[in-house]
Amino acid sequence: MPEWAALLESSALSLARMIVAYIVSVILAVMLGSWMARSRTVERVLLPILDILQSIPILGFFPAALLLFARLLPGAAGLELAAIFLITTSLVWNMIFGVYTSIKALDPSLFEMARVYRLGSAARFFYVYVPACRASLVANSLVSWAGGWFFLTSAEVLSLGEAEYRLKGIGSFILESFSRGDQENLYAGIVMLVTVILATYALVWNPAAAATLNLPLLGSRSVYKYVHLAVSSLWRGLTWAALFLEGRLPKAAIPGLARKVLGAFLAGAVLLTLLRSYQPLPVERVLETLAEFPFELLVSVTRVAAILLISVTFSLGVAYLAHVKPFLSQFVSLAGELLASVPAVVWWPLLSGIALSFAWGPYVVMMVVLLQGAFWYLYFNLIIYGLASVRQDLAEMAAVYRLRSAVYFRYLFVPSLLPSLVTG
Repeated sequence: MPEWAALLESSALSLARMIVAYIVSVILAVMLGSWMARSRTVERVLLPILDILQSIPILGFFPAALLLFARLLPGAAGLELAAIFLITTSLVWNMIFGVYTSIKALDPSLFEMARVYRLGSAARFFYVYVPACRASLVANSLVSWAGGWFFLTSAEVLSLGEAEYRLKGIGSFILESFSRGDQENLYAGIVMLVTVILATYALVWNPAAAATLNLPLLGSRSVYKYVHLAVSSLWRGLTWAALFLEGRLPKAAIPGLARKVLGAFLAGAVLLTLLRSYQPLPVERVLETLAEFPFELLVSVTRVAAILLISVTFSLGVAYLAHVKPFLSQFVSLAGELLASVPAVVWWPLLSGIALSFAWGPYVVMMVVLLQGAFWYLYFNLIIYGLASVRQDLAEMAAVYRLRSAVYFRYLFVPSLLPSLVTG
C-alpha cells in the first residue's frame, strides 16, 4: 500500500516551498522591474546581468545555494532557504522582465502627473507601478509556476561534489520511490503531483488569468474568489502601512537605511562564504578546461539551436490545430500547463529504458530534457496569449475566399503570431 500520510506531508511541504518562492519572486519582480524601468543607470547595469542570469540552468546556482545558505545556516533552515532560493531562480526572471516592460510602456504623462501632484515613492509604487504590471504578473505567473514545479526535484535533492542533501517533498518522494523500485509509491506520488498541479491551475491561476486577461482557460472561481479577497485585503494593509511610514519618516530615511542594511548583509555573506570555502585554485585543471571550452561551447550552441527549431515547428503546429478547432483550445492549454509542470524526475522512469537500450540513448534523452526547457515558453506564448491576437475577421475572410490551409498558415496565421513567437 502507498504511504499516504508521508505522501500528503511531502506534497504539502513542496506546495509550501512553491508558494514562498513565488511570493519572493513577486516581490523581487516588482521591485527590480520598476527600479529598472524608472532609472536609466540601474537599467544599464541590471538588464544585461539579469539577461545572463536567466540563461543559467538551475544546476548552475547549486554552488551559490549551498555556500550561501546550507553552510552559513547549518541544519534544516539553511537547506530550506537553499531550496526556496533555487525554486525562485526558476520563477523570477520572466516576471521581472514582464514588470519592466509593462512600466516602461506607460505613457510618460502619468509620471509627469505624479511629479506635479507630488506623489511620494510609496504612492507611485502602489498606485502607478503595481496596477500597470498586474496583468503582466498574472500572465507570467502561468509560465513561472510551471517552471517552478519542473525544477522542484532539483531543489529538493541538493548535491555538490560528494555532498548530497535531501529535503522532504513530493519530488524527493518520487525519486526515492524510483530508486527503491517501489512501484506503488512511485505511481501514487506521480498521481498526487499531477493532482496538485491541476488543482493549482484550475482553482487559482486559470481563473486569475480569465479575470485579469480575459483568457478562455478551464477553471473554477470557487476557490479563487477567496484567494483574491485575502490577497486584496493584505495588499490594502501593505499600502496603508507604506503610505503611513512614508508620511512619518524623512524622505531619504527608508531608501538610505535599506541600502545600508542590504549592502552590509551582502558584503558580510560574501566575505564569510569566501573565507569558509577557500581552496587553492588548481591551475592545470583550469588550463585544460579552457582548452576544451571552444569545442564544447560549439556543441552546446548547436544543440540549443536544434532544440529551438524543433520547439518552434511543433508549437506552431499545435497552435494551428487549436486555432482551427477552437473546442480543443482549452483542453490543449490545460494539458500544456500540466505537462510543463511535471518535474524532470518523473520523466526518468519513462526515459531510462531509452537511455540504457542503445548507444545514442543518452543523447536522445538529453534532447528531450532540453526540449522541456525551451518548448514551453513558446507553447505558452503561442497557445495562451498568441491565439488571441489572430484577428477573427481575417480568418473569416480566408474562409470566404477558400484559401488553402498552407497559404493561410504561411501568410496570415504565422505573421499574426510573430510577436508572441519572438517573445517565447
